[in-house]
Amino acid sequence: MKILQFCFILFFAFSYLNAQVISPTNPYTKEFVVRQQPSNKASLSYSLTPHPTLKQIETSFDNYWADKNNTLKGSGFKPFKRWSNHWKDYLLDDGTIAPPGILWQAWEKKVLVESSSNPEGVPNMSWTNLGPSVIDNSATSTNGQGRINTVIKDPVNSQTLYVGAPAGGIWKSTDDGLNWIPLTDNLPQIGVSGIAIDPTNNNIIYIATGDDDAGDSYSIGVMKSLDGGETWNTTGLQYLWTNYKNTNEIFIDPTDNNTIWVSTTDGLQKSSDGGDSWEIKLSGNIVDFRFQTGTTNSNTMFAVGFDSNNNSKFYRTTDGGENFQEISDIPINSNRIVLEVSAANPDKVYVLTAYDTGIDDSATERNHFQGVYVSNDAGLSFTKTLEEDDIFKSSQSWYDMALTVSDTDPDIVFVGVLDIWRSTDGGDNFTQINSWYQRNNSFTHADIHFLRYFDEVLYAGTDGGVYRSVDDGINFEDLSNTLSISQIYSLSTSKNNSSKIASGLQDCGGFAYSNSEWNSYHGGDGMGTAVDPFSENTFYGMTQYGGNLYRTLNGGDNGSREFIASSPYKGQWETPLQFNKNGDLYAGYNQLYKLGGSGWEQVSNHGFDWTLRKIEMDPNNSNIIFVSTGNSVYKSDDRGKTFKNVLTTDYYYIRKIEVHSTNSNLVWVLTSNKIFKSEDKGETFTEMIQGLPSEPKRSFAHHPYSSDNAIYLGTVLGVYYTDDTLNDWYSVSSDLPNVKVSDMEINPNDNKLTISTYGRGIWQTPIPPVFNPNFDIDLLDISVNSNKFSCSFPDSLEFDVYNNGESNINNFTYKTTVNGNENLEQQWVGTLPPGERLTIQKEASEPFLQSGNIIEVDITLPSETITQNNILQFHFDVDLLNQSGETNAIYSYDQDEDNWLIVGDDLWVKGIPSGSVLNQVNSGQNAYATVLNGNYPNNLTSSLVSPCFNVSGYETATVSFYLAYQIEPNYDYLYFEYSIDNGETWSVKDSFTGENIQLQKYIYEFSDSLLQNNILFRFKMVADNYSNFEGAVIDDFIIQATDTEAPVITLIGESTVSVDQDTTYSDQGATA
Repeated sequence: MKILQFCFILFFAFSYLNAQVISPTNPYTKEFVVRQQPSNKASLSYSLTPHPTLKQIETSFDNYWADKNNTLKGSGFKPFKRWSNHWKDYLLDDGTIAPPGILWQAWEKKVLVESSSNPEGVPNMSWTNLGPSVIDNSATSTNGQGRINTVIKDPVNSQTLYVGAPAGGIWKSTDDGLNWIPLTDNLPQIGVSGIAIDPTNNNIIYIATGDDDAGDSYSIGVMKSLDGGETWNTTGLQYLWTNYKNTNEIFIDPTDNNTIWVSTTDGLQKSSDGGDSWEIKLSGNIVDFRFQTGTTNSNTMFAVGFDSNNNSKFYRTTDGGENFQEISDIPINSNRIVLEVSAANPDKVYVLTAYDTGIDDSATERNHFQGVYVSNDAGLSFTKTLEEDDIFKSSQSWYDMALTVSDTDPDIVFVGVLDIWRSTDGGDNFTQINSWYQRNNSFTHADIHFLRYFDEVLYAGTDGGVYRSVDDGINFEDLSNTLSISQIYSLSTSKNNSSKIASGLQDCGGFAYSNSEWNSYHGGDGMGTAVDPFSENTFYGMTQYGGNLYRTLNGGDNGSREFIASSPYKGQWETPLQFNKNGDLYAGYNQLYKLGGSGWEQVSNHGFDWTLRKIEMDPNNSNIIFVSTGNSVYKSDDRGKTFKNVLTTDYYYIRKIEVHSTNSNLVWVLTSNKIFKSEDKGETFTEMIQGLPSEPKRSFAHHPYSSDNAIYLGTVLGVYYTDDTLNDWYSVSSDLPNVKVSDMEINPNDNKLTISTYGRGIWQTPIPPVFNPNFDIDLLDISVNSNKFSCSFPDSLEFDVYNNGESNINNFTYKTTVNGNENLEQQWVGTLPPGERLTIQKEASEPFLQSGNIIEVDITLPSETITQNNILQFHFDVDLLNQSGETNAIYSYDQDEDNWLIVGDDLWVKGIPSGSVLNQVNSGQNAYATVLNGNYPNNLTSSLVSPCFNVSGYETATVSFYLAYQIEPNYDYLYFEYSIDNGETWSVKDSFTGENIQLQKYIYEFSDSLLQNNILFRFKMVADNYSNFEGAVIDDFIIQATDTEAPVITLIGESTVSVDQDTTYSDQGATA
């Protein structure tokens, strides 16, 4: 164990104010930035006062982006959402982000408590880090495992490397990058953005703490180690409670190893006594600086940053920092600025800048490539190089931007933002040398935070890890193996096997753990994950905002995956994903959605106050579902159809809802600072106060079948435990880093607790075993044979049961009740092994109704003690019942009732068409039209669905109708489709786009395979986000059927299409 050695007074800095996230360079945060005068220098720097709430900052951000495209790669939208999602865990009662001293005090208390033995009854943990640290399919995947802010090579030992991570601290390798060990696990979770090593004594190391690019962790100023990183001390540069500062680059004077320089948000600071005391030598927001390398004169230095008016500046000193000269050749309107000097030519200085183009206020015109500027006279003057092309290929330079120069050839220059670009002519012409989506020899992960040469070797720090090139970027080697620095949002373990894990990683996508190997199986930012409760190798994973849902069927082996569904609505950054006990997968967007055979299907239609953030399924009763928005909890008793608000907190975001595994009366709700408990199925809540840790809370888990109600709590400093026999919470974090525990799951079958962390990967520990019941039958679900479109009333029901116990179930009795009519008790006899599922089908004893049906099943198992999961009700309506249609009858749409259904967006209307071009009917007065007068809306999917037709007794049949249309050509379409399985799948008979404004008759022949007892037709209109026209008019639809084969007569202007040209596909949900 490394021991933290401190000589300090209480301090901590709040580093979310940094030059990239909350700053005057961002249009959505500049209103919160004001000027503040430091006490020791007569100039200005940046701070926040009064402190805005996180909600205010988010609202400003959302308002700025309301009319802009945030989906472009590199727009900068995602990094801010990551940032705001992280700091939701660190709020005060007034909604502002807590000063870091609060976390520091909590850490001190935790250290003090851990110095004493826990009382009897508190389990002893044995934590093991599972990674991801080595990725089995790294040769083919473009995903990394965590972000790197800085890299340095030991100046004494060429085999020793150090890297700094934004939330994982500092790591050390003594074998040239093959293996890594963490050095700051015993500190409160910190980021590291700069590292300096004493060239005369490599045991002396300085780190500039915090995350200077994305604000993912607090800064505590500059720290120092005297023993190669084994222990750490604070220095004289400590941030006080009321200051909001950050540090970035740090260097040791090449001629005096006791002189340390660091750039900070309130200036370039110097220490002449090994860090004991500091003085600001150049004020302002200094973001980068260098010595004039390649010389023995340390008096010449260069620095870049922003002055009190937020003008970008380049500074130069030749007297060791006593006086700085501003050089005016650099633009003053840059949003970000970095510099580099080559050891091969000490007089050659490069500066890279980004800016807002001024073309318009769109996001794509912000933080663009402005230019590379070069000085050949040691910074006295600069000229802009000839490169004018956009070598950023994104507008995210506020989040990451890097520059370096070869240490052997001053004309070889590298720039990195989204990818890496190289110039061999001093910056006049750049060539892209790799691409984030193309895995080849020059590949690095996307988003370049760091580039620098050490001993003729180029190192790159990216969103996915650290890379090295020995040939000037022609080939890159990934050095990230054993770096367990993943910032993980969520995890899910198999119900029966905790060695099967799905997880979602910031920057790096979805990861799967199976057979002791990690594989990356989807890209983007990995978010919600779920392992199928009945298939331990089937993992689901989402990308940010719930954008895409992926599935792997083999535990992610070799990164295999398939795309399942896109989002029906833009969800939260972490869109919730959750299985119920029956194996139905749900997600939370603007409403609750359930995964169907063809995509997400909307379940609820409630007026939630925000998009959904959390979902909890009652493990005893599949009818009960809890969801939460920002700070409100809602409960449903009917499988999500309707909801009611049951709890609203103050400013605190709800982080977890947990229902007791065998007692639905007990429900817990976790916010970042409180725990609420309900003893009446979530109807009312009271606050749990006694002994609660003071630091922010993030995750929560109840141990199933625990007789003492064992509970585990994940905070931003580790894991705590309590149960009914204890009066306090106790830390069980021995051998665990002081890190934010983002998610946790307990597997009672193998008695393992698995946690995900935001910065240190996945960890797992054995926990005291509980004794699963010998006999426990779980009534999972009740269903009826009801499809999307029922052509007749369902006449049977089925229910599923599961053996949750340890012994075989050989018999049980059950009783069904349909709409209040109770049936006689029946018995099932057979063998149902533990962990197996059984489906029982039964004819309905009573006819079902159009709406308001209630089915109840009640099971009795001998010797069972857990009975809450033995009774279940199922409420259902036959919502989309299609009445029978008549063959050989014309649907002219002139009657009040025509039995056609409108499904999806509200589009189709029956009446008199009166558009400028679509204004005809074939007979009578009415027709169906997308709109009767005007253009159809953009961005819609709407279907006009026919009645059910029975053509099973006929030899031949045709369908015909009259159609006129005006549809955006080649982008919007009207599809004519049919289904013979109650709307589960549809086949395309014909499609229409462009214009044919005269009514024309279309006739289609049936093949023998389509002469079914129930066939449906629909006209499906699909429109994109852009142009629109008058749409379509349909009239005189008819099915003609004959008992004997007869020719189909085709008239002039008519069209006959062969059924052999059909295309069959699964329907995209009920909205299609």
